[in-house]
Amino acid sequence: MATTITPVGEWASFDTRCPVESVRQSFDEHGYISCPKYLSDAELGMLRAEIERYKTEVVPRLTPKDAFFEDKSRPLETIIRCEGMHRHDDFFKELSHSPAFNGLVDCLLGEPCEANNVQFFCKPPGAQPTPPHQDGQYFMHDRGVTLWLALDKATEDNGCMFYVDASHKQGLLEHERTDQLGFSQQLKEYPQSFVGKEQCMAVDSASLLGHHPNTVHRANGNTDTTGHWRPALGLTYWAKACRDDADLHKRREEYQRQLVLKLETEGKI
Repeated sequence: MATTITPVGEWASFDTRCPVESVRQSFDEHGYISCPKYLSDAELGMLRAEIERYKTEVVPRLTPKDAFFEDKSRPLETIIRCEGMHRHDDFFKELSHSPAFNGLVDCLLGEPCEANNVQFFCKPPGAQPTPPHQDGQYFMHDRGVTLWLALDKATEDNGCMFYVDASHKQGLLEHERTDQLGFSQQLKEYPQSFVGKEQCMAVDSASLLGHHPNTVHRANGNTDTTGHWRPALGLTYWAKACRDDADLHKRREEYQRQLVLKLETEGKI
């Protein structure tokens, strides 16, 4: 008998996948959450298949600011990041509205939220470390959450994330520009006290992580000797009130304009 696959818009709600109250308490206290085995095997398989379809059907028609490659001469084989997937494809738009994810951030922040971005990250063998940073530097506000879904096992060798425990309570820290494709900002200083508070977030596939915009985090480079890439999907949700903040959108658009111009000038995109 053929297996029936539930459409993504009908996936079971987030509150059947994790203990919401204890997750909210962890978020408030530590600045991050960790929910193992968040998706079923069938759901994970569907998501992986849809990402492969997106690579072949959607990526070839994207602008340089929405897809980054390890090697521009081999784009489909070396995709390291996709941005705004919900804007370019109905499946990922529906995924961002799916009850499996939509609503969880409302509980964490205590206010109505909506999807802002769907991203694909893939760290290839030999990839350099992700510098320590806070997503709030990119968001330009602190009323959002980044959800990070492991599409395969994330280990210390292939570049799992590290969170600095309770760092969200320090507010937004000073950053500086980097030359690293896909991560244009890093903390200006990374004190020893942060190193001592790092939490290694090595997780199995289908695990869900999430963090506050002011939570400091980083990732190792991919030193895996088996040729293993580290793929993940990111979903960001912002407070609905941010939608009407014209000054916020103006500042973000100008930053993105300057960043794209810089990367184009350097031949990186």
